[in-house]
Amino acid sequence: MKIGFLGTAAAEGIPAVFCNCETCDLSRRLGGKNVRTRSQILVNDDLLIDFPPDAYAHVLKYGIDFSAVKYVLFTHSHPDHCHPFEFIYRGKPYSHNATEPILKIYGNETVTALVQKLISHELKDDAKQTMNICAVSPYQTFSAGDYEITALPAAHTKGEDCLIYLIKQDGKTYLQFNDSGILPDSVYEFLARRNEKIDLVSFDCTHGFARVGTGRHMGALDNASERERMQKFGIVRDNTKYVITHFSHNCHSTHADLTEKAAALGFIPAHDGLIIEI
Repeated sequence: MKIGFLGTAAAEGIPAVFCNCETCDLSRRLGGKNVRTRSQILVNDDLLIDFPPDAYAHVLKYGIDFSAVKYVLFTHSHPDHCHPFEFIYRGKPYSHNATEPILKIYGNETVTALVQKLISHELKDDAKQTMNICAVSPYQTFSAGDYEITALPAAHTKGEDCLIYLIKQDGKTYLQFNDSGILPDSVYEFLARRNEKIDLVSFDCTHGFARVGTGRHMGALDNASERERMQKFGIVRDNTKYVITHFSHNCHSTHADLTEKAAALGFIPAHDGLIIEI
């Protein structure tokens, strides 16, 4: 399984769109891996996690054929993760010769209602026929082609069933763990009962190398504690890889800083364009 981190920033991006703080100014000057677009993950070449405002920029930067994507998993309804307006253009007269005829879109009930509301006023019949929108709930397992996907409850926004996803294919297992704060034991107990063994975890690290504790995001010290809990519940392997991503500009760190500090904790800091295979 190939995991591509197309975007690795929190909601405001790095440099942030309206910000002239020292970190954002430095990121503009340094460029390269210090510039981060809003978070989006591509599994292999056919499964996307979230669809941010920067999705079209990802198409251009990485030369991706988004018409080849078969599945989109939405984590929650915040606009840096759920910006579905591009779906309007998935059909004539805006697009022709799509690689895949049908795009299946999954998310909680808040997300699926929002997607339909936001695109309905412009969605032409031809585009509508190319998409299936499916609501999923926490602890629901479903098949998407040869993927087995389990939606798990995130600790993020009250009043919405925000989700993280466990994705399995060909004996490999990936846990996408953002946006979320610290999870209750019940989530890990569920995975332990199923005897899950995770090969790669990508953690929400919005707060950099802080310890947040309770909240809707995490820092790297929280990530380290979550890793210990995963080990305690026996749901990871000795060689499991741990990536940190979804950074805010308020971390006040360059990519070089993140790399040095992450190495000391046994984490891989994601950058836009990072690809990891498991």
